[in-house]
Amino acid sequence: MNWTKPRTLLAGTLLAMTLTATASSGAATVNTSGDARRPSKLILPSAVLARTGEVPVVYRLSQGFTGHAGLHVVWTDSLGRTVEDKMLPADLLDETDITFPIDMSLAVAMKNHLHVDLTLTGKDIKGAPYNQSEAAEADFVAQPPFTGWKDYVVMMWQNYPANLVPELQKLGINGATYSSRNVALPDFLIDNNMRWYSESLATDYYSEYHRWRPDRPVGWSFIQAKKLYQEDPNSLAAFKRHPSFWDPYYRKLVHDRGVATAERLAPYRPYFYSLADESGIAELEAAWDFDFSDESLVPMRRWLQTQYGSLGALNQEWGTNFTNWNLVMPLTTNQAMKRTDDNYAAWADLKEWMDISYADALKMGVDAIHEADPHAYVNIGGGQMPGWGGYDYSRISKVLNAIEPYDIGRSVDIVHSLNPKMVILSTSFAAGDQERQRVWYELLHGNRGLIIWDEGEKYVQKDGQPSDVGKQAGELYKAIRGGEGALIMNSHVVNNRIAIHYSQPSMRTQWMLERRPNGDAWMTRSPSYERSTNDFMRLRESWCNLIEDEGMQPNFVSYDQVEQGELLKGGYHVLVLPESSSLSKTEANAIREFVAQGGVAVADGIPGTYDEHSRKLPASPLADLFSGPNTEPVNVHPYAKGKAILLNVDIISYLQNRLNGKEGPVHELVEQLLRSNDVRPEFSVEDAQGHSVVGIDVHVYADGGARIIALQSNPQLRVNELGPADFRSNERFAKPTTVHLRLPNAMYLYDTIANKELGEKKDFTLTVGPYDPTILVASDAPLPQMQVSAPQRVRRGTIANVAIHAAASPADMSIFHVDVVDPKGNSQVFYSGNVLARQGSGVKAIPLAVNDAPGQWTIDVRDVMSGQRVQQTIDVQ
Repeated sequence: MNWTKPRTLLAGTLLAMTLTATASSGAATVNTSGDARRPSKLILPSAVLARTGEVPVVYRLSQGFTGHAGLHVVWTDSLGRTVEDKMLPADLLDETDITFPIDMSLAVAMKNHLHVDLTLTGKDIKGAPYNQSEAAEADFVAQPPFTGWKDYVVMMWQNYPANLVPELQKLGINGATYSSRNVALPDFLIDNNMRWYSESLATDYYSEYHRWRPDRPVGWSFIQAKKLYQEDPNSLAAFKRHPSFWDPYYRKLVHDRGVATAERLAPYRPYFYSLADESGIAELEAAWDFDFSDESLVPMRRWLQTQYGSLGALNQEWGTNFTNWNLVMPLTTNQAMKRTDDNYAAWADLKEWMDISYADALKMGVDAIHEADPHAYVNIGGGQMPGWGGYDYSRISKVLNAIEPYDIGRSVDIVHSLNPKMVILSTSFAAGDQERQRVWYELLHGNRGLIIWDEGEKYVQKDGQPSDVGKQAGELYKAIRGGEGALIMNSHVVNNRIAIHYSQPSMRTQWMLERRPNGDAWMTRSPSYERSTNDFMRLRESWCNLIEDEGMQPNFVSYDQVEQGELLKGGYHVLVLPESSSLSKTEANAIREFVAQGGVAVADGIPGTYDEHSRKLPASPLADLFSGPNTEPVNVHPYAKGKAILLNVDIISYLQNRLNGKEGPVHELVEQLLRSNDVRPEFSVEDAQGHSVVGIDVHVYADGGARIIALQSNPQLRVNELGPADFRSNERFAKPTTVHLRLPNAMYLYDTIANKELGEKKDFTLTVGPYDPTILVASDAPLPQMQVSAPQRVRRGTIANVAIHAAASPADMSIFHVDVVDPKGNSQVFYSGNVLARQGSGVKAIPLAVNDAPGQWTIDVRDVMSGQRVQQTIDVQ
């Protein structure tokens, strides 16, 4: 740091704030009146300035002055850059204010300092000769611009020392983490211009039953709840959540904390604010019977009134005889298991209410952040598998705009399907080939960033040199952040017209039917039991792997989306109903209409045998669609323009069978089923016999008229409830695979990772490696030549605009990676990056500092789609 008086601004006093600084201690001051005068000061429009255009700065004198003024303005930033260094003259006539501009488009760093030396020659207000030298200074924040989340971010969780942060940035790591509860700003990050995410705002509210304490085991509160039940099984005390999500004291506490945190941090634009890590109703996804507290039961009864309309309707559904709404009491799990009429509505409604409560609590936290930072991304970390703990992703995906879910039970695919705009992140707990495969895999499935868990801080050594682990990881991060990530993120997945039903009501019903025979054993089992012994989840995962092995990607459609007609509006042709036992009347009617209009419904049992409240029905409202003999492996029942198909095959085991080559019969059966119903990929990936290839994950994205085809090995990846990944018996997929790509017509192909033009092809044979993807671009016409225009010479302290042109590109969004290299051959991290260019044209602005090295700078531009590369040199003077 080379500031005279470095200071850190605290947010919360930012709006309409003026920045003041006293005269420098060495300045000479002439005071003809003999009175002590107020010090001069600098006044900026705000303590936080946008990086657009000129901003007026006022140097305010302590008294009026007539004569000549000379200002020496020096603007520096925390990166050691001198942004501006200029002399400005001014003539004053009994004036106190001297106004001059600073060009905020020159800003690169968040933390900035303005120092002005002033000389005055003239007369004071009494006409006496006046000569003075003085100085004033001020700090301000150049706020990073809000552009949305359009590029990949790699964040380091561990807080490295300030001197090692630049070394992390050289590895492609462009983000960090810092606790929300720490009121001190992270100067070690700000000084290095490293943005961060604000972590764990309210674990005491959202994660009370699974959070770290220095003096107690993780999950201590949950342990205490279990003890309460053991001491008195007839008491509801063990099922009263503390704090309740409806506790007004805690809601205000979390709200006020969220507002204060966002006010403090908004000037630095955190990547996102995390409300909590590994949060939930109880511990992780444990199926505990929270929440029987009065704070929860009172609003639950009001909600039930809106759902049922009358007490009589509720009693009819629940099989109860309550005489007053204030007496309505749901069933605990153990009570529900003792019912003999297959009516679990009084239990299932409590579980749905808790999903509502959790989602509402998250929304409250999001709204609090947005009060002070309207553009903020707000997330939860350590999101659990779909199921208990509040993890109804249909609800969660509506209240958050970012999330870091563990990919259990296809959480990532579910969230990406239900909210394609959601910023999904992943945590990296490992290194090596398999982790590289996982990171690429999750990018292709919707991830937008990575959080690195570097226990022991192994990426960069104390001497500033990267370790072998850091070097290997850095190659991966640079590859993704060098344009491949932006290319995928700014395209959209081509709809393969296959929907998988995502049903939280069915999850509840199936869980009860699976666990009921074992009685209250569910209470003693760890959260991991829900992951490791869950046929409902495994069936979902098997269907996903099965469809992927057919060369396509399914899309999840939630129970409420089905009610709203998404099956027809979304253009789907096949609907998979995996143990969809619980349907509302509206859902059932929508599915019937979907089939009647030509859709194909595929089920592994008669769907809708229970209603949405987990009450068994005399008959499914869709029974007639599947009526008739159902003794064959595939039973096809025509209905109007479509078909209802009932399968009598083992889909659940597909997940395991594909690991040892036993998937053949089911794979071939589903391949034939899909092809016979005119469902096949636009870009097919086949083996030598013309069959889809098991173990190759194929994604097709649309970017205007261009198509991006990504192929990657698809091993069995399992993740536990605390995050780390486990590749199961991966030998079959840990080797190169040769495949044949069939295009719909002759197209021009480009390999984006190899930077190669492959020519015009209709069929193409390639080998897919076990860890890195192959990413191809296909276009009906050749991609245009890229042209780069840069100034021959540019003066330091000004902006070098590099124009990039590749029109007329068939893509809506072209991605150009620009690497800016100084005369010594060093890549300048803060000048380099990706240009997202509409219709093939864009500009990279390089705001050179006054003290940047003079000489020949190199501008290296790569068109990510075509692989073209152009270098230009600029003479920086």
